[in-house]
Amino acid sequence: MKDTTRMAIALAAALLLSSQIASAQEVSQATSQAEQSGFFRQLVKSLKDAGSQMIGVKPAGSPGSQTSGSEAIYLPIDGAGKLPGLFKSDNHQLAQQGRLDWPRVALTFQEWGASLPCWTVEARIWTSATASTTETFRTCANAALTETDDLGDTAEINTAALWKGRDSLMGVRMPSNKANTGTSRSTGPNPPSQPFVLNVSRPGVSDRAVDVALRVAWVSGFIQTSDLHPGPSGMLTPFKDSRLWIAGFKADGNRDR
Repeated sequence: MKDTTRMAIALAAALLLSSQIASAQEVSQATSQAEQSGFFRQLVKSLKDAGSQMIGVKPAGSPGSQTSGSEAIYLPIDGAGKLPGLFKSDNHQLAQQGRLDWPRVALTFQEWGASLPCWTVEARIWTSATASTTETFRTCANAALTETDDLGDTAEINTAALWKGRDSLMGVRMPSNKANTGTSRSTGPNPPSQPFVLNVSRPGVSDRAVDVALRVAWVSGFIQTSDLHPGPSGMLTPFKDSRLWIAGFKADGNRDR
């Protein structure tokens, strides 16, 4: 009788444990699916109706110049205007693997500040080790990242994807076999060892700089939608492209004072 009782208790415990494991797996799977569907749900929302604007994104206009003022992701000021879509024609898989050398872009912040919503940026675009051009534009740290989806709708990337974009930039490190300037920053042609990790002690400036750089990365095609969505394991594809970097800040460009 005791043996029978023990067997019954053991069986009940095993069934309970199995049920808990299955339940945990279902929750994990549901959470993963929710995260993915959440990304796509926001991604496929149409902005064609002018009455349903999302976080300041206008329904009309191209992703490179949707708005002006405090919402603009790219507002040209001076230069050739080559930056929008500069990297889009590249083989993006090779770019992700760090196997492409040109073009390269060094960003110098001309007008900046932790409390300044839109920064003025000079981009030096290198097409070879000896040839470069510059252009100046304004971009806003809160500008939405948008694109045209497979339905032809203009859609916005959600907040979780924005953070993944920031993480991708902050994680870029120069391979040891590629020329770089180490901890020093310059306008090129070689990037620093950590293109987007700044040695800045002033509160908020570094974070705002990365937010601005992310908008430039999006406009230029340096970062694309495929870089912002996690794979089946929930991990991002390693991003190793180092052809875009922050070169520095103009000394008299601080607008917080």
